[in-house]
Amino acid sequence: MCVEWLGLLRCPGGHYQWQDDLSSWWKRMRCADDPRLSDVQQGDGQIGKTTCRPGGNECAVTTPTPTTKPIPDWATCQKSKDTCASNGWVCCVAPADVSSGKTTCRPGGSECSTGQPPASGTNFAGANSYFLHTLSQADRLEILDKFQSAGLRTLRIFISRVGGGGKGTSSSGVQDLESNQVGQYDDTILKQVDQLMWEAYQRNIKLVIALHDRWALGCWDSDAYVSKYNLPTTYCGQAVNRADTFYTNTNAQTDFDRRLAHILQHKNPNFGNRAWGNIPEAILGFEPQNESQGWLHSWNNGQLVVPNPNWVCDRATKMRQNIPNKNILILSGGGTDYDSCKLINFFQCPAVDVVSIHTYADADSNVFSQFVSLANQNNKRVIVEEFGYTGNKAANFANFMSTAQSAGLPWMMWEVLKPGNTGDYETWTDEGSAWQAIANGAAAANSNKGQFLWPELAVRS
Repeated sequence: MCVEWLGLLRCPGGHYQWQDDLSSWWKRMRCADDPRLSDVQQGDGQIGKTTCRPGGNECAVTTPTPTTKPIPDWATCQKSKDTCASNGWVCCVAPADVSSGKTTCRPGGSECSTGQPPASGTNFAGANSYFLHTLSQADRLEILDKFQSAGLRTLRIFISRVGGGGKGTSSSGVQDLESNQVGQYDDTILKQVDQLMWEAYQRNIKLVIALHDRWALGCWDSDAYVSKYNLPTTYCGQAVNRADTFYTNTNAQTDFDRRLAHILQHKNPNFGNRAWGNIPEAILGFEPQNESQGWLHSWNNGQLVVPNPNWVCDRATKMRQNIPNKNILILSGGGTDYDSCKLINFFQCPAVDVVSIHTYADADSNVFSQFVSLANQNNKRVIVEEFGYTGNKAANFANFMSTAQSAGLPWMMWEVLKPGNTGDYETWTDEGSAWQAIANGAAAANSNKGQFLWPELAVRS
């Protein structure tokens, strides 16, 4: 004999059976009256509710209506997950998007590429546009679209103060994270980057983010650290200031580590409110500072000397505590020339994944080989993260990019900006031959293998 209890029938031996006509959680659940089935009643087809029923015409043959909203025509989609709204349209890679791997809802046929996005073993190309997050939305999106069409897969920006209208752009300007006082954070700049991050992600472009700029330490600009630690200031166009104290003072290091932690813990609402340190689909890597200890190096008996040779490594080690996702890299942030970028401490630091080269000299295949050799010895990777030209940009870009490609190194030119300036380092599409040289170099990088694997570029979630 079975006794009803909370919708179940308690039977001899202590086991339970579902009572007839009560909702069951699983269609496989055994009904109390064995010949009956746990299935969907015809009237319950839309919600998928299952009840114990006699079977036959008592059970619906329909399935619950999908809750996923179809993707509109031409909109970004995820293959094998999304359904396109129009009949016959599919989620695929357009021929023009092969270099980026972007997928959109398209009519199919010739509208879809048969090729594949670049493998992680290929080189890649990118560009700097260090205050793109401050530009008007129209200019921002236009620049990102040109990045994508040119095959530029990475974008490098800085977390630092920018004045309104900088370099003749539509920049609204933004204060530094610590605009008034060290340790007091104004997240306005981080919120700007939140939006840029989402816009770049939609175009399969990943960010490299420098969390501070050495040149804001009393050189081209003066931030809160200058006043707190009484750093000397100068006009960088004439001389470089000695900001040694920032790198050697332990209190300054502690303050700066708090800044880094604050940024890496900042949550982006466009990515499920996840912290920046855990958004690998949008961020390729972070670096503690752009060109740390820039122009503070010297030579002693053939050895490179800087105020604090372990500064980058110490910061990177702290940063990794807030970057739990190993698909986000930590880069050295470069230096002011080949020599300062080649500091051995960068290569020997366990927390640094990639050593960055910055140079405004011509490409040097012998120097590139030295970097590759040191990287291979220390299980690191190398990227040419900054280089640029004024004047005859097209020929110089082509030569530099070809040399970098021959060395197997990815590159990021300085810099893409609207408007450009033929007499300065900013380049835009109206400099036709220069822009074509960039696109040609990117196409070569995206289709040829390099010295290193970059599986992080393929991570999309």
